[in-house]
Amino acid sequence: MAKRRNASPLGWGLIGILLGIGLVFLFLGNLDRIIWSFTNHGERVAGRVVDMHSSRIPASNTYLTYVPRVEFTDPGGQERVMSVSSGSSHYDFRKGDRVTVLWRPATQTIAIDIPFRRHFGMSIMLWGLTLLGLAAVFAAGWHLFGGIMHRRRKNRSVE
Repeated sequence: MAKRRNASPLGWGLIGILLGIGLVFLFLGNLDRIIWSFTNHGERVAGRVVDMHSSRIPASNTYLTYVPRVEFTDPGGQERVMSVSSGSSHYDFRKGDRVTVLWRPATQTIAIDIPFRRHFGMSIMLWGLTLLGLAAVFAAGWHLFGGIMHRRRKNRSVE
């Protein structure tokens, strides 16, 4: 009876490592998009910035946190003036600016609908991570498919 040789553990280990690294890079390269998609929910209504508050929270911070105060009419027809629940150090709003408000009736909170944007340098870095992740996943698939095809050819030549 002929002895059957087991597949090399190096091959499966290489496929697992490439696949794992690729998936981690894909996740990291798109993490900002994932977070943005989870926080970009609510009923969209028109609003206007009526004031901008700034503070240092906590007081030891070296940068200011800006919190816009917005007036809008909710879908039920009630006029409201509310502050955004969490501020940011990079809001680019001025008093009187028209904005799209994300009204969240369940929690009685609002957010301002900001289109997804990346800074140029960050975009290059995250696209690089995404492309490395895709390359690693592709290489894992290539090795997996190549190993299967090699075994098939080997089995056909033995028979």
